[in-house]
Amino acid sequence: MTCRHALAFAVLASACAPEDAPSEASPSAEPLAEQRQPIESLERPSEENAIRFLEQATFGPRLANGAATPPIDSVERVVSVGITQSLTDQFNAPRSMFDGRTESRDLGAQFFVNAVRGQDQLRQRMAFALSQIFVVSQWDIPDIKSTPESESKLAMAEYLNLLSSNAFGDFRQLLEALTKSPAMGTYLDMANNKAFRPNGKPVAPNENYARELLQLFTLGLHKLNEDGTQQLDAEGAPIPAYTEAHVQAFARALSGWTYHGPTCPTVGRSNPASYARPLMACDVNHDSSAQVLLRGVSTTAGGTAAQHLEQALDNVFADPNLPPFICKQLIQHLVTSNPSPAYVRRVVNVFKNNGSGVRGDLRAVVSAILTDNEARGPRPPLAQYATYGHLRPPALFITNVVRWLNVRLDMSEGKDPGMKLNLWSRAQGQQVPRPYSVFSYYPPNAPAPGGNGLLGPEFAILDTTTLTARTNFVHELLYATPVTDGIDINIHVLPADPDDLTLWLGRYLLHDTMSSDLEVAVYNAITDPRAGDMTRRKKLALFLTSLSPEFQIQR
Repeated sequence: MTCRHALAFAVLASACAPEDAPSEASPSAEPLAEQRQPIESLERPSEENAIRFLEQATFGPRLANGAATPPIDSVERVVSVGITQSLTDQFNAPRSMFDGRTESRDLGAQFFVNAVRGQDQLRQRMAFALSQIFVVSQWDIPDIKSTPESESKLAMAEYLNLLSSNAFGDFRQLLEALTKSPAMGTYLDMANNKAFRPNGKPVAPNENYARELLQLFTLGLHKLNEDGTQQLDAEGAPIPAYTEAHVQAFARALSGWTYHGPTCPTVGRSNPASYARPLMACDVNHDSSAQVLLRGVSTTAGGTAAQHLEQALDNVFADPNLPPFICKQLIQHLVTSNPSPAYVRRVVNVFKNNGSGVRGDLRAVVSAILTDNEARGPRPPLAQYATYGHLRPPALFITNVVRWLNVRLDMSEGKDPGMKLNLWSRAQGQQVPRPYSVFSYYPPNAPAPGGNGLLGPEFAILDTTTLTARTNFVHELLYATPVTDGIDINIHVLPADPDDLTLWLGRYLLHDTMSSDLEVAVYNAITDPRAGDMTRRKKLALFLTSLSPEFQIQR
């Protein structure tokens, strides 16, 4: 199967499949089980497999470029020690942190510096994925004029560090930590959610956090099978995962929490916003009555706010919908937008039991995602190729390009390379960490345009404006002078010979899957007498390759 490539890549959804891939419509196409390629050993991955692994587990592969000791996130290191050891290295890498002090750099700038330079690439990728499931936006945390610090920055830094510290931990602990996070408390009204007025009269608690806890953070709208597919009733309609009564019950069970302070407020009153410590329980504002939660389980009558929070979170954590709902989204963020039901089921089984009887072990879950047969190998299974992968979201598109070019970020006075990278990302529709909606930068169930039912979440922010912004980013990175912004790319890593240059780009950026059409297009462009000197030819080759559908769709 072949396709043509337009410079403006207006047909991203039609990224080319390899010429030996069977057509979806071919009546002779063999079943997936019979077409699955031989899977390489995790201990001896090919270079192509190592590059694909780094695309999924980092903010972009990079080369060691002659370093005596290859970095743990380099292609050479993964080929040398294998994927199992590379995962262990990443789990143990020193953690990148966010600084919420007023005088520190913008959090989006910090994010991109960490993403480009941090050793803990997998932790950062996992935390970034979690931040798009458990959404908090810096836009919606107000600053208090009477205080010297920036509350929005302090709160968001705390929240991002919380996700990072729990990225490989216990999902139940993560759920409790984010429920008690003051940033989440402000964003979705968990903080100061009272069950009584100042006169002591009962009032229905705010349902905002309870609703999103069920709909977006744990269960989704409809009941799922363990392979991520929807359960249907006798009429073929999806079955709701919860009811409005459940939302109200969870809202009451989670009432009574406020910002940390020296004491609890009186009935119907609130503590002022404070972001240094988790929310505190104040029983005077809690509805202590028994509430019927999921699957008919009730909270304890007369229980405290802390007791009811534990019972509510235990209840939702034990729900059978949670593993497929969460695992499918993590696969979507790290590997492919349309994982097979079998892939989802295998990861769900690990979520349910990590092999030692532990439920919700995120380290085991991410290992299962990245070592699964459908994620590993030099290329995706041929029978799945046409539906495999995902459009690189703006942040990952940017970091993948700059990491291949061995970028140096100059953090000296007057320069802010991270901010420049985030401005490029914002122009493409993803300003970190400022999603415009609780559904994040794009919803996980957004359809791929013209995809006949396929999901393509990242396409939700792809339009004529952001499409042009992708082109402008690459052009400005290569042809403007980003070094003045503290971004120093190394174009010399690219070979000078046209044949070698074309092969280098296919070997690394596309892990040996460049189509013959793209090879010819790049080669003809850089050997044209009008292409300019050698430096401009290198830039043109990278420009064409990075904007091609084959690179834009990560497979």
